[in-house]
Amino acid sequence: MDTSFALRIDANGKHWGGNSSPQGDKEQRRRQKLQVLLQNLKAGELDAARLAFTALVNFDPTVSSDPYLHKIGSALQSSNLYAAQHFGLELLGRGGQLQSHASVSDAHLNSKKSDYLASHRGSTRIDLSA
Repeated sequence: MDTSFALRIDANGKHWGGNSSPQGDKEQRRRQKLQVLLQNLKAGELDAARLAFTALVNFDPTVSSDPYLHKIGSALQSSNLYAAQHFGLELLGRGGQLQSHASVSDAHLNSKKSDYLASHRGSTRIDLSA
């Protein structure tokens, strides 16, 4: 009886985890944690949804600024499963994408920059590159 096993080792370390970038891996894990939260909400599992919410926010605190996730957390904290499910559906309707604090800040800065540029449209420009 042969008890040998075939084993293949990839010498390229970046492929070992199945993902080539730490940031991509973090995003994938964040999506997985969000998926677990949404599945528990759909199943009506209040305690499991609370645990999944806590795991997600502890894994990536920047997502706590997402308005829908904040509403889900508030609903779970007050044991309002129906409201948490409702906000979970709204989050899915938005494509299931969480807004991290960084992306909210960037959007706010881009909006302010656009407002500034629009308010100064038609102003005289002075070339100081001499």
